[in-house]
Amino acid sequence: MYNLSKKTAIAFGMALAMSLPAHAVDNLTVEGYTKSSAGDAWTSSSGECVRTGYKDTQELLGECGYEIVKKEKLEVESASPAGTGVAIMEDTKVVKAGEVLAEKEEIVAERFIKNLQFGFDSADLSAADQAQLNEMAVDIESHRQLLRDDVAYMKVIGHSDSVGAAEYNQKLSERRARSVADYLAKTADVPRQTMVVQGMGETAPMADNATDEGRAMNRRVVIEIIKR
Repeated sequence: MYNLSKKTAIAFGMALAMSLPAHAVDNLTVEGYTKSSAGDAWTSSSGECVRTGYKDTQELLGECGYEIVKKEKLEVESASPAGTGVAIMEDTKVVKAGEVLAEKEEIVAERFIKNLQFGFDSADLSAADQAQLNEMAVDIESHRQLLRDDVAYMKVIGHSDSVGAAEYNQKLSERRARSVADYLAKTADVPRQTMVVQGMGETAPMADNATDEGRAMNRRVVIEIIKR
């Protein structure tokens, strides 16, 4: 996992203000249910499930008041022109009568995004670009086995500024992506079969194409390591 020491959390879904749980979701057991021959939980005249103390269970029946609440959030490392680390976290809570009985948080996807900037009308890697890619070889070391085991893949995405014809810029962005993929395969021992290489042309600028500085930022390749 990336070092997300400087995190900004962006929450999705409904947040619940509840007490801290005492147990992990995967280990939660509750008092067993008395069931009919059809396998349905018996209920009392008040509508409560009839429980048995003879056997515990990890079955959390909705009709007996248990609710599994999930929400996702992004944890984003402070972005810089060089790149950004992103993890998608999923928080799962088991709730009954407004009380959190158990909770767990896990990573469901993660990315490391690296930006490399190119000269005008160029797909050549500069010495600075090569130095960044050499540094990235250290960044991806913890993911190398995931790539080999096909648990994760690397996405190499080329971009261009808006100067010139859109069709030409599309091909230029593809050449930039291939330059980076070739370099990583040769110098960082990243198997080509683990890389998805594509060009976005001028369709996804990260800065204003009306300025020299903005156009320079848009002539880039973004590298993502994505957990399947």
